[in-house]
Amino acid sequence: MRTLGGLTLRMVALATSLGLASSPISADPVDGSVTAAPKFGTANDSVYAVAAYDFAPIDSSTQYAHPVIGEFLLSTATPYGTFFASPELPNGALLRSMNVAYCNFNPPGGDDFLVILEDTDVEGNFLGVLGSVTAHANDGCTSQSIDLAALNYTVNPSERLLVWTIFGPDPPVDAIVGVGAVAVAYRLQVSRPPLSPTFSDVPLTDPGYPYIEALAASGVTAGCGGGLFCPGSDVTRRQMAVFLSRSLGLGYRFGTVETSVPVPEWQFRPFDDTVKYEDTGPPDLARYLVSADHAPLLVTSVDLPRGAVLDQVDFNYCDQRAEGSGPMTLFVFDAPNTLIATVSANPGAGCAVAEVAGLDYTVGDAKILTSVSFGVPYGDSLSRFQGARFTYHLQVSPPPATATFGDVPTSDVAFAYVEALAASGITGGCGGGNFCPNSPVTRRQMAIFLAKALGLSFY
Repeated sequence: MRTLGGLTLRMVALATSLGLASSPISADPVDGSVTAAPKFGTANDSVYAVAAYDFAPIDSSTQYAHPVIGEFLLSTATPYGTFFASPELPNGALLRSMNVAYCNFNPPGGDDFLVILEDTDVEGNFLGVLGSVTAHANDGCTSQSIDLAALNYTVNPSERLLVWTIFGPDPPVDAIVGVGAVAVAYRLQVSRPPLSPTFSDVPLTDPGYPYIEALAASGVTAGCGGGLFCPGSDVTRRQMAVFLSRSLGLGYRFGTVETSVPVPEWQFRPFDDTVKYEDTGPPDLARYLVSADHAPLLVTSVDLPRGAVLDQVDFNYCDQRAEGSGPMTLFVFDAPNTLIATVSANPGAGCAVAEVAGLDYTVGDAKILTSVSFGVPYGDSLSRFQGARFTYHLQVSPPPATATFGDVPTSDVAFAYVEALAASGITGGCGGGNFCPNSPVTRRQMAIFLAKALGLSFY
């Protein structure tokens, strides 16, 4: 790979760090109106999935269960059973749509139920309904989508979103009625620029103005000195390394090296309303099962980046029961029928960490579902757990079979990386069906690339 006076447009380091992938393209923008691509998505929209296990009952008297019909569902036997969840979307994200997967096998004339997306303040006070889906009786298992783009709703830290599921007055008898995953689609967008320029050589009329201001406001760049940004200067490989490290939090966090996500014990919830649990006190906080009428399970979901490779799962536990007792086991699923891993504690081992490594499992669109099953005997703190840890690494998306750009053939060493940037909408090439891989990148172009890729925001 060769540069001519600056960084080549191949941007291998950027694509590697962001784990990007595919959609139609056009030539690189020359204005500030283009919305940013998501960090790990394959198109301009990203999705936050609210899984059935993410919903909490509105009070302790609400009965619930998680039956399975193709996917895990949330159902209730309580009249007007009400559940809520709070999707955590990035600040500055623009709402696009909501899709609700559900089953309603109530007979015609039976109860419908509602799934509502609501806007509240940070204390949970109602501000407005953004959209709702009615799951009609006799619909069977299906899904509905609603368009939220016309709302032009931008997520901000002074407000929060809530998803409510409100069932009907008559609990179903011998019928499956429940909600599955609720997928809220959003789009990252380039931040709103200030009304006065930060750098004297990047006026409001500059095509890179909003992107450069986004980088400056986020602390990624302070310009080239003297109140200037030097937008027409080339970027050296050294300078680009600094930009990337600052943008990505020293690069390693979102790179292709391993990242770990801890899942503490308090995130695990009862499988249904018959499951009762308790927590131990400090210093070693842990959760244990007290009783269960049916499946002795505590469950949760884990949100990992789409396309990430799950490498290892660790289970942090204490088991002071007699040897030969039924093992306490952590199950990891990508779907109801797709078991990724099983990690079992060793009865009588005391406090330890059990692990399963070398999984090499590529994460899909759905959340990872995980549960802790308690073997008999249970009912006290002799068998308890402190949580789990999921270790993954990102990967550059598989390239297409044919080249997008005439000057970057499939044999090019940077082919996969260039295709990843193009497919994610970060670049459309230099025009005429070419990418111009050996052309230098100016500081202005670099700012546009980074601001779009990272979705930097003032919100």
